[in-house]
Amino acid sequence: MKILIATQCFPPNIGGIEHVMGNIAIQASKLKHTVYVVSDKSNEPSDEFDEKHEYIIFRFGQIKYFRKLKKVNYINHLLATENFDQIYFDSWKSLEHINTEYQSDKFICLVHGNEILKDKNRDRIVKNISKSNTVIFNSISTQLLYNRKFVNSKIQNSKVIYPAFIEEIQKPDISKKKYDFCTIARLERRKGHQLILQALKKLKDIDNLLCSYAILGRGDELSQLKNLVMKYSLQNQVFFLDGLDRNQVLIDSKIHVMPTFLDRNSIEGFGISNVEAAAYGLPCIVSTSGGTPESIVQNQTGFIVKEKNVDDLYKAMKDLIMNKNQYKRFSSESLIFAKGFLKEKKIIEYLNSL
Repeated sequence: MKILIATQCFPPNIGGIEHVMGNIAIQASKLKHTVYVVSDKSNEPSDEFDEKHEYIIFRFGQIKYFRKLKKVNYINHLLATENFDQIYFDSWKSLEHINTEYQSDKFICLVHGNEILKDKNRDRIVKNISKSNTVIFNSISTQLLYNRKFVNSKIQNSKVIYPAFIEEIQKPDISKKKYDFCTIARLERRKGHQLILQALKKLKDIDNLLCSYAILGRGDELSQLKNLVMKYSLQNQVFFLDGLDRNQVLIDSKIHVMPTFLDRNSIEGFGISNVEAAAYGLPCIVSTSGGTPESIVQNQTGFIVKEKNVDDLYKAMKDLIMNKNQYKRFSSESLIFAKGFLKEKKIIEYLNSL
């Protein structure tokens, strides 16, 4: 097949959309499909990354207005001059100003959650998503959110594909665990790091449990989180691991915790890092918010706690860290769960979506 991917977000930048769009390109290329990628320029040096893979990529820089204009013109040129079998757009934003005169029956638009929350964009969202032949939602929760917000929106075909591509399953070695808990995520309010710090304080004050906690990620909440660590006297328990390899953090940790919550116009559409943690045998603790409950299996690979409920979170963390038999069972089930997300299986789901 010949595939076109139009995206604002692409590796080596890190994030959920980058993970999905990058893997569609990389895994489809490995299957010997011809893949064209049209992307915004990366914040990180990208030449070395691109040279490792077989896709054909065009990256556009400059200020936003001119970048968007040049990208759209180039995508429209490709649509008019090349014959594609599938055409992926990372969101409705990448579909804006795209000419539907050519090959619109092959348009596939991904919907992640955050990008459909702002009511001021309602008309633009509906107009651009309706250009697609197929819409792929990253969770049932995101699909329901869209259907509630845009009752009159016309979608030809829709699917839910959970957007996690797992490289391999690695059985954990409990002797190598340095951290009781970890969170791998951007340092944003909605990820719930501050709630975990409150739960750690309760574990220390009520149960005399001095649990270690590794935080891997970058973002605006860093200084606030460091202030909370000082406030709760957790300096010897909390470790900020910026720059460390995410796989190594998962090898070194026992449990992944990410109690997300709706924060104004920001919601967790799925929870890729929970599936990545499961691939290393880590049970996960998540909240009822957004699509995160769909990234684990309740009472089998982890716990789902009430959104913004520190008491619930504290009890779940205590339960998993204290009950060794339960932890072993959850860890084993996590490895089985993660097998459903192996990259070889996941790319077939996307390629069969049209």
